[in-house]
Amino acid sequence: MDNNFSTLGKYVSIFDRLMKMYYDRGLSEYEIGWGQQFYVEYLYEHPGASPQEMAKQFRVDKATLTKIIKKLTAIDYLEIIGDEKDRRMKHLYLTQKAYPAAMQIKQVHADFYRTIKSGISPEDLRFTEQILQQMIQNLSQKVRHKMEEHHEEQ
Repeated sequence: MDNNFSTLGKYVSIFDRLMKMYYDRGLSEYEIGWGQQFYVEYLYEHPGASPQEMAKQFRVDKATLTKIIKKLTAIDYLEIIGDEKDRRMKHLYLTQKAYPAAMQIKQVHADFYRTIKSGISPEDLRFTEQILQQMIQNLSQKVRHKMEEHHEEQ
């Protein structure tokens, strides 16, 4: 086995591009693509989630989340409702227009997973997921550490 990052990085990059293309094509008639589909699905499963909750869930910064919220609001997929007790708190809900897109996202997920798992044992799939989770954890710790160092220097 080659321990060279360029091989792993190349495969991750190819997988990422192919996955984005797959989702963008599968969701093209719903005005959303790869960048928004996770948020639509999350709000379908967690109506009323706050932007802070979503930022933490998806490990995105405030600017990225704001951009996605603006996009989903502009296409009438998202309704933002203020909290009755705390005016600073907002809750996000899908509109009726977004529900067909949420159903299509579920279908694309199922089709995608069926495609990628073809010829791979359930044990290998579980192991791959565990390895990817560990890689994400390793990288997240390093990135967070670097971000903290950068903020301390300023």
